[in-house]
Amino acid sequence: MLMENPATPNTLTGKALLAMGFMTFALFLGAGNMIFPVLSGQLAGTEAWSAAAGFLTTGVGLPLLGIIAMARVGGGFNDLSQDLPPRLIALIGIIIYLLIGPMYAVPRTAAVSFEIGITPFLDAENSNSDAQQLLFSLVFFAIAWWFALYPGKLMETVGEIITPALILLLIVLGVSPFLNPAGDPGPPIEDYQTTAFIQGFLDGYMTMDALAALMFGIVIITNLRSHGITGRRALTRYCIATGVIAAIGLSLVYIALFNIGATSRVLAPDASNGGQILTTFVEFQFSQWGILILAAIVTLACLTTAIGCITAVAEYFEQLWPRYSYFSLVTAITVACVVMANINLDQLIEFYVPILLAIYPVAMILILLALIREWLPAPKLSTRFTLLLVALLGIADGLHVLPYRAMEYYLLPLNSLPGFSLHLSWVLPAIVSLVVTSLIGIVYPERQSQTESDTGQ
Repeated sequence: MLMENPATPNTLTGKALLAMGFMTFALFLGAGNMIFPVLSGQLAGTEAWSAAAGFLTTGVGLPLLGIIAMARVGGGFNDLSQDLPPRLIALIGIIIYLLIGPMYAVPRTAAVSFEIGITPFLDAENSNSDAQQLLFSLVFFAIAWWFALYPGKLMETVGEIITPALILLLIVLGVSPFLNPAGDPGPPIEDYQTTAFIQGFLDGYMTMDALAALMFGIVIITNLRSHGITGRRALTRYCIATGVIAAIGLSLVYIALFNIGATSRVLAPDASNGGQILTTFVEFQFSQWGILILAAIVTLACLTTAIGCITAVAEYFEQLWPRYSYFSLVTAITVACVVMANINLDQLIEFYVPILLAIYPVAMILILLALIREWLPAPKLSTRFTLLLVALLGIADGLHVLPYRAMEYYLLPLNSLPGFSLHLSWVLPAIVSLVVTSLIGIVYPERQSQTESDTGQ
């Protein structure tokens, strides 16, 4: 761990670096991070560790690469690719920020917190759950709104206060199945029988952390700058260091949650989402005290993510539309989150699955291209052609899961693509595109250079 002199410019003390890493960990650890690994673990059963490996690839490895990519370009999403037209990269940014912000991910934090932390204590027969959920979401987002108004103070409020309490509660939860296992893992179910790694890989999409990494870069850099880190190289170095700390923490949490899911099938064999599995598990382990522990864990985890996401979305839109103040944007985003949070959780997840299958490949390719751009012979050609191809095939993957027979007919020509049935039809074409466009850049460097100068304006 680094132990710099705090008075030295562009350095952090070891304690401050750890707090920054804790803050980043807490920003990522939200609703999806708690419920999806548990459900995947239960469905995978004896193949849980294969599924967990796939999940860690997209749920930890990809977000870490995203943080590195954002650090290298200075944290701003619109700086992620200089090879795309500014309006196009802004459009992609708006879609991703709306999805990770008020349209899905942030409302999901309140919905999950209510289902896991509040619903078990309600009298199902004599209570108005809709009114109670609305009241809870108003209080939840009022707190998130207040903290989001002070983006430069997140390291103190989240990294030094909230996250240590969250980590302590997670340790209690993660160790408990080893001391008192609920049961043995059962046989894998459905696609986990033959393609557990791939299913885990796709389940990692649902955390939305690769998209979040493209947002949180600016939040991390804002906090670093507020603590005296202003040099470009120092910002990059500390962004990567905090990303590694967060990745280690997330990996340990996911492994623990997969283990909980795999050993809890006997407790909740018919659960429709991971929140129900977690609630049943903690009640088995700790009785009513377990429900309180889980309520605290989930609420703290979801609240920190909501704060970070609202902050990032507001900062991005403030850059796009300077005429709107940061205060007004935070307020508008928070109000939208309250509205969306009062939609049924299962319906919310089901509605956005096709959208995530469509947009996630685009985010992955953006991160990859940002990392390898300097080694591409024709970066503009490779970026534009590959991204277009991946976007089209990602949309096809999203349409593939819609419950309409007509979709099967229209998508029939794509059935021959490797990975189409697994929603990975874009992988091989993306590799081929990068190879072919790179060869074109090698064979015709002058022509490519001329083309770029002609079209780059």
